[in-house]
Amino acid sequence: MKLTYCVECGTLCVENPTGLCPSCVREEEAAEDRVSEFLKEQKRASLEDIHKATGVKHKVILRMIKRGRITADAIITYPCETCGQPISAGRVCDECNKNIISQLKTDEWQSQPDQRLESAKNERMYIKDLIKRK
Repeated sequence: MKLTYCVECGTLCVENPTGLCPSCVREEEAAEDRVSEFLKEQKRASLEDIHKATGVKHKVILRMIKRGRITADAIITYPCETCGQPISAGRVCDECNKNIISQLKTDEWQSQPDQRLESAKNERMYIKDLIKRK
């Protein structure tokens, strides 16, 4: 068993997948209940709305969303990690996602089709063809 520090309060605890000590896990579960109760009444809420109504920290709410711990039919908006625009799914908005993809693509890759695929279409892999070549 490894020991580590709790990511929330900094106390020494046994390492676990959540990274939290037992008392912070209990607090997060209670916070999850408060957030779920709020979302039953509010079907559409932003991260800031949830924080103001429940008192749960932003990073705790985001951690719950990323782990899939908030189970409600509500639409929750939170800021894009790149530009800050409100989103309701993923980590970045569609515009930033397109920007990231366009930066990953090289000019050569965008302008030229894959030559290996074209040459592979023209080649045959039959033994009789290899014998004829000799």
